[in-house]
Amino acid sequence: MLNYRKIKPVLLAVICLLAFTMSHAQTPSQQQRFEDANKLFNQSKFTEAARIYQQLLDEGHTQKALYFNAGNAWYKAGKTGQAVYNYEKALQLSPNDGAVKHNLAIANQKVNGYVEELPMVFFQQWWLQLQHLHKANGWAAGTVILFWLFIAAIVLNVYLPGWRNKFLRWGAYVLGTLCALYLIMAVDTYLWSNNHEAGIVMNGNIRAKTSPDENSRDAFEVGEGMKVRITDATRDFCKIELADGKNGWISCNYIKRL
Repeated sequence: MLNYRKIKPVLLAVICLLAFTMSHAQTPSQQQRFEDANKLFNQSKFTEAARIYQQLLDEGHTQKALYFNAGNAWYKAGKTGQAVYNYEKALQLSPNDGAVKHNLAIANQKVNGYVEELPMVFFQQWWLQLQHLHKANGWAAGTVILFWLFIAAIVLNVYLPGWRNKFLRWGAYVLGTLCALYLIMAVDTYLWSNNHEAGIVMNGNIRAKTSPDENSRDAFEVGEGMKVRITDATRDFCKIELADGKNGWISCNYIKRL
């Protein structure tokens, strides 16, 4: 005779597994939803397409193509702030992408009072390209590997006379230099990826104030889609700085940080 008490946990596990499988089978895949959004975009249903792209981004799918398409859809839907934000995020992932730069430049033309940022000098561009070779975890993993290779080269040079030669010694120097470089890049890339000082203004016709007080004097007007740098903040207000050096205070609710 079958023991019901022994069978019950097995039945419950099977039921849970079936429910889990059915629920996931009913949920469209990320790729399917992306393609659905593309179809909506081609049908000129830009707002609907943008919302699907944005849902995928909010769920943590942060590919460059997704940001780029979201920017295109929001731009066509007339949401300049959202368009600029998504183009800027795509550019963070691929700084040399010509299509992203082109579309961002077109979107910025719709930003009221847009101030163009100063171009980066050549060594800043080189450093940015180097920074994007790996993510922070990749640089950190490389640092650990190179460190132990460096230690191994030193041990062979010092404690094993038979291995001692100028090539191994110079190899140790190279490994030590690369280890230091990887460590610097790991720290720099981590700080860069967690730096949220820059942001995009998501509302139009915002008047920046001279102090963090709604009743203070107006300093200048900020348009939707304006890229700003946040230099200070209170609980409700953020101090922003434009590319031309102007600074003032606006509500933090108007800014979406990059």
